Amino acid sequence: MKTEEKIIIAARRIFREKGKDGARMQEIADQAGINKALLHYYFRSKDVLFDKIFKQEIQEVMHQILATISDQTDFRNFLYAFIREYLRNIAPRRNVIRFVLWEADKKKDQFVNYLSESFQEHGFSGNPIIGRITRAIEEGEIRPCDPVNLVLSILGMSIFPFMAAPIMERIFTGLDFTDQAFIEHRASEISALIWNGVKPEV
Repeated sequence: MKTEEKIIIAARRIFREKGKDGARMQEIADQAGINKALLHYYFRSKDVLFDKIFKQEIQEVMHQILATISDQTDFRNFLYAFIREYLRNIAPRRNVIRFVLWEADKKKDQFVNYLSESFQEHGFSGNPIIGRITRAIEEGEIRPCDPVNLVLSILGMSIFPFMAAPIMERIFTGLDFTDQAFIEHRASEISALIWNGVKPEV
């Protein structure tokens, strides 16, 4: 494994656990099995290394999720596919999601820029989720609603169990939020609830 790859792996682990402020370059060097001088040769400062990790984490999470957005499927199928893929990606990355949200508050502009870059890399000129909802409203696939609040509802219902997993898994005994059966069932429940709220009146 190349030295830079070792550094990235070590830095990800430590940044996820401790955030930028709590991480130390010496600790990252020790985890990577190199000396601190060599770490600074590849990444001249903690800020530079952190920015690379932060961007990678966001882009990796967004890549699979954005791949589900297609104009070739009806809104109900889009809704289920989007939620399922979102859950599949955040379930094994609970620490990553906490890390991103933790640091995004400190790096608002960069966070928005990285999201925009992810949208553009997938061929979208703006926020594709808002765009898909807006088109569904215009074409009568769903009833008129506020696209922003609809997205907030979807994301809130999807992400909360994983953010609160250490507590929720104790309250609801036997529940494993990383279990694929739970993820599939959760995706079905959320998409059905949202669909029943936005489906057009007959």
